[in-house]
Amino acid sequence: MFFEHFLGEGGDLTLFMTGKKPRPRTEPMYSGGNIYDYPPANEIKYTHFIASNIRNSENVVISQSFYDEHFSGIFAPSKRYSPRPAVSWAQRPDYHSFLELVKENWTLKNGKSKQIYSLACDEKLGFGVFFMENYGTAQTIVTNTYDVENKFIEGFHITACAARGSTFYVVMTKGTKEYKGQPQAWLTTSTWEGARDKIMEKYREEGKVITGICYSTGLRQYFLVMTTIPELKTWKWFDGVGAARQWMIRNWEYHPTIIFKDPTDRKILVVMTTDVNISSSRCTCKFNVKIC
Repeated sequence: MFFEHFLGEGGDLTLFMTGKKPRPRTEPMYSGGNIYDYPPANEIKYTHFIASNIRNSENVVISQSFYDEHFSGIFAPSKRYSPRPAVSWAQRPDYHSFLELVKENWTLKNGKSKQIYSLACDEKLGFGVFFMENYGTAQTIVTNTYDVENKFIEGFHITACAARGSTFYVVMTKGTKEYKGQPQAWLTTSTWEGARDKIMEKYREEGKVITGICYSTGLRQYFLVMTTIPELKTWKWFDGVGAARQWMIRNWEYHPTIIFKDPTDRKILVVMTTDVNISSSRCTCKFNVKIC
């Protein structure tokens, strides 16, 4: 079954055995308990939390987002990257230090480099980034959305997006296994209702599904990415974690690709597809993390 645990309101709980070492140095253990009966620590460092779901596994961070010092994301192995290439993750407080880190990873070392696979950022937690070795053939970060179309012409695809203040950070990558030959469209909107008709139109006529979403608090706008994919897809908004979790369990033949906590109304968007390359997903919503 793809659904191993869902951390958050009403979710099952994963505990760490530390052995008196800085947590979480050891593998997570499934408690079988309820988060209300066994509340975890108030907060965990972002890098430690990512490590607990990545180390000693084939998992990658399929998607991630920040909201009010909380993390939402999906961890899962991908058959596209098996055995998994070298990966790393980090947190930076501002765009300048984040960009320095990115450039270091982009620089070839012994013929190898690391690119951004997924990204999250907000005003409080800064930038959280997950890198993968040799992901695609070229990569850039677009901060002016008018440049997105030009990058499409050059053969780039939008592979991640995040927002901080009044800036959208759009990661565009060329030559990835996920997006090869798959047309994309993007749009900005002030309300989800304002985008709903266009989303449904793209879905019905072009088979496009949401593959990226973020919200700019400075602009008060969503940035949405839709991609044509061959797999079956479904998505739904929920008022709470419990309802989202039950829906995901009922739709066990699908695999989650996006979990997004909406800053405007605190609803949760879940996007799932029948992508056979993804399995054994670990889904986390509204988990309290702190600056490293």
